[in-house]
Amino acid sequence: MTKRENRKEVFIDLRTDFGFKRCLGNENPMRSFLNAILSEDYGVIRSVVFENVEMPSDRQDGRGVTFDLRCKTDDGTEILVEMQNYSQRLFKTRSNYYLYRLMDRHVKRGFKWNDEKDIPRLLGIFIMDKPVKGLDKLVTRTAELDMDTKTEFWDRMRKYYITLPYFGRDQDSGGLTIRNIWIDIVKNLGIMEEIDPHVFEVADEGLLELIEKA
Repeated sequence: MTKRENRKEVFIDLRTDFGFKRCLGNENPMRSFLNAILSEDYGVIRSVVFENVEMPSDRQDGRGVTFDLRCKTDDGTEILVEMQNYSQRLFKTRSNYYLYRLMDRHVKRGFKWNDEKDIPRLLGIFIMDKPVKGLDKLVTRTAELDMDTKTEFWDRMRKYYITLPYFGRDQDSGGLTIRNIWIDIVKNLGIMEEIDPHVFEVADEGLLELIEKA
């Protein structure tokens, strides 16, 4: 696929709520995206099942949460994928709150603490269209660490922040890797008139499905 001949409309902008959920709310594109971002840390994700994004409060006066996209992988890892297309104060606090709410859902009274691995691993991927203070590179990976040894203290929760404005000028953003193709698609698809033909040489089934759907 090259130029969209005889068609006036452009590709869907994945930074919008509609475009993001329409194009990534299907198993193949989501699996492709997650592998592009996470495979170096977690290996290949082979399947994805979407979960309910509504999480009402357990208390009458509490605050419920509605996620953008939420899914579970073949090894039981739960992943939130959020698109933040406008500036928001305390966004790092909000992203932590989202994951803690998910953890609270799993660890309730009566939960059997037989093994730490009984607790599902929770990951948050937060895609930001605007810079956030303290996140000054393309991909920022966070985890709970021992502050002295810098080793991971607890592996049940990690967060990945993708700051789109750094793509194209961050030193790690060059090269036609599947990760960078995906980030380019998320950032720029809505303004593209054509897809670089070289993309199709490395694109997997999920990415091709997204391009066709968009």
